[in-house]
Amino acid sequence: MRGVAESLVFAGVAIGLHLALWPAAPDNGAEAAGGGGAALVTMRASNAALAAQVAEWDRPPVPATPSPALPQMPAPVTAPAPPPPVQADPVQPPRPALKRPAPAAPMAQAPAPPPPPEPPSQRPEPPPQPQVQQADVATPPPQERPAEAQRQSAPSVAQAARRAKGEGGEARGQSGQSSAATLSPARSRALMAEWGARIRARIARGVPRGAGRGTAVVNLTVAADGRLVAVRLAQTSGDPRIDQIALAAVRRAGRFPAAPGELGLRQQSFTLPVRSR
Repeated sequence: MRGVAESLVFAGVAIGLHLALWPAAPDNGAEAAGGGGAALVTMRASNAALAAQVAEWDRPPVPATPSPALPQMPAPVTAPAPPPPVQADPVQPPRPALKRPAPAAPMAQAPAPPPPPEPPSQRPEPPPQPQVQQADVATPPPQERPAEAQRQSAPSVAQAARRAKGEGGEARGQSGQSSAATLSPARSRALMAEWGARIRARIARGVPRGAGRGTAVVNLTVAADGRLVAVRLAQTSGDPRIDQIALAAVRRAGRFPAAPGELGLRQQSFTLPVRSR
């Protein structure tokens, strides 16, 4: 196909050159004359270059070199078809002999749970009440029979100890003879508890706040007119600083309230807790 196209191109070029180089008739050439004249043709030899070019154009084109043939691809090798599977007869497994289940034993009924215990009623614990021991007072000698009076040379005087409970801690009294021999025990305990509570309130006002938390127990002796006779630490709080604060609060209290006149006491000892907050 390529050779045919080249041949057509070169042939067209050659024809064009021939027509371009065709010699024109000279203006001053011979002309035909008359009715019996004939056409004249003037011929002129071409040069060597033009002759070589024409020969080159007339030469047939060289055929193109054929391309080498491509090697043929080998045909794909197909794998052999697998043999058909052999269907084996299914083997039936032997059936195990089923045993009849034994009857289930009756389940024992669990005993009913006991009812929950009733929650104890939460009652606030009452504040510790002071135990007051009333001072010993003189009591008149008992009436003796005439026979017993003859056997004894002098009458004996009985000493009665009374213990009172109330706020303010445990108080123990020491006094001489008192004119309150006819005071009832209930009235004596009430007066002693009231006096101890007033003394404890006076001490609590002298405890500084923010110094620490703790409770120290002090033992103090107060005269009937309210003077502080003695004070000592009865039970430590575990912190020496809190113990010193409790003792200082007792000493700073100054004069305590005086004892009720019905008690007829000269002085009284109290054991009181002092709390620091």
